[in-house]
Amino acid sequence: GITVAFGHDCVMDPWYSLGSGDMLEVAHMGLHVAQMTSQAGMRQCFDAVTTNAAKVMGLQGYGIEAGKDASFVLLQARDPIEAIRLRATRLKVWRKGHLLSETAPTVPHLSLPGRTAAAHQSGKRST
Repeated sequence: GITVAFGHDCVMDPWYSLGSGDMLEVAHMGLHVAQMTSQAGMRQCFDAVTTNAAKVMGLQGYGIEAGKDASFVLLQARDPIEAIRLRATRLKVWRKGHLLSETAPTVPHLSLPGRTAAAHQSGKRST
């Protein structure tokens, strides 16, 4: 019944110069440190840097629904597990309805003898 969140307060400062401010990185590190590598644990780690963090900070207007402030990061991932596992590409970053950043989707390609296919992040392939 306790809301647990992960945070990150050091970004290129004298005490810890390796911080990036990247919450997927925090979730990835947190799941290893807390040994939360089950699928349920990984989903909890994603919540710890998204919905739970917003609750702990008392953010108003948080969430993806009508009437909220339209601040979000669009990830190239099917679900939270894939987002953390693959450290998903951040396709777009929106803040209060304004597009701040945009990155082209990552398109990995697999080259195996006798096969020509594009390897998608989901592990599926297309010819």
